[in-house]
Amino acid sequence: MIYNLSIKAIETALPKNSFKISSLKKKNPSWDIKKIIAKTGIEKIWYTKKNQTALDLAFEASKKLLKKIDKKSIDTLIYVTQSPEYFLPTTACILQHKLGLSNHVKAFDINLGCSGFVYALFVASSLAQNNMSKNILIVCADTYTKYIENSDRTNKTIFSDGASASLVSRSKKKCFGNFLMGTDGSGFKDLIVENGASKSGFINKKKTKLFMNGAKIFMFTIANIPKNIEKLLKLSKIKKKDIKIFFFHQGSKVILDSLKNSLKLKDYQSYSNLRFLGNTVSSTIPFSLKQASKENKIKNNDLLVLSGFGVGLSWGSCVIKWNNLK
Repeated sequence: MIYNLSIKAIETALPKNSFKISSLKKKNPSWDIKKIIAKTGIEKIWYTKKNQTALDLAFEASKKLLKKIDKKSIDTLIYVTQSPEYFLPTTACILQHKLGLSNHVKAFDINLGCSGFVYALFVASSLAQNNMSKNILIVCADTYTKYIENSDRTNKTIFSDGASASLVSRSKKKCFGNFLMGTDGSGFKDLIVENGASKSGFINKKKTKLFMNGAKIFMFTIANIPKNIEKLLKLSKIKKKDIKIFFFHQGSKVILDSLKNSLKLKDYQSYSNLRFLGNTVSSTIPFSLKQASKENKIKNNDLLVLSGFGVGLSWGSCVIKWNNLK
C-alpha cells in the first residue's frame, strides 16, 4: 500500500420510483424480456420524477453520511456527475451550500461516468498525500434515465438513477495502493448524449437522448480491463489469489461474466448487485462496497480491487485495503 488513506463511510440514495423490467412487455410486445434479463442481469430500474434531479439524490445520500460524522471536519468535496444541475455554476458549489459545509471547503466537479468513482479516489489520494486535504467527501450522482426514451430497448433496461456519498480520510495506516488509469477518446461517440450542449448551440431542437453502442462498449471493456487489472496487480506485486473480491463497475451481467472469464476468477471473487438495482453509473462501486460490507463479505484488512470503465471511453482501477465502515 502507498497512500495513508481509507474509506471511512458510505451512504447511498435511490429515487422512490421504480419499475420491473418484466412490466415493459405490455408496451413493447416485440421485446424478448427473458433474453434481455438474461443478458443484463437486471430485473428492476429506479428513476427520478420529472422535477427531481441528481443533486436531490446527492443531497439525500450526503445528509445520511453527515449524520455519522462532524461535518466541520470535511475540507474537500468532490462531486462526480454527468447530470449537472446547470451548465454553470459547478454543482459541487451548490451542494456545499445546501449541506452547510464550511466556506473553507474545496469543492469541484468531475465530469466522468462509470470510471468516476475510481478517478475521484485517485484525486483524493493525491490531495491527502500532499497534505492538502484530510477528510474528503466524494459524492457520485447521475440521472441517466432522463436521457432515455421509452422505446430505447438498449438503455431503458440497464440504467438506474442513484447517488452515493463516501467519506475518504487520511489515516495512520496505508490502505490505498496503486492506481492505473486509461483513456481512449476515439470511442467517445459509442456512449453519448449529443444534443443540448456547445456542439448543438445549447438549444434543444432535438430531444436530448442517450445513445449507446452496446457491442462497441462490450468490446472496449473486454479488450482493455483485464489487461489493465493484470498490469495493476503486477505493478502492485500482488497475486490474484490475494484479492478477496474484485469490485467491477456494474455495467451488465454479460460484461461481468466476461471479465470473470478473462481474468479466470471464481464466482466468489467478483461481487454483483445488479439484479434489483441496475446500472447507477459512477455510484455502482460505492453501492457494491456498502452492500458487501453489510453482508459481511468484506472485512478489515481484506485486499480489494476496484475497477470502473465506460463512457469517455475511460477506465481506472486501484487496489485498496478495506476498513469496516462507520
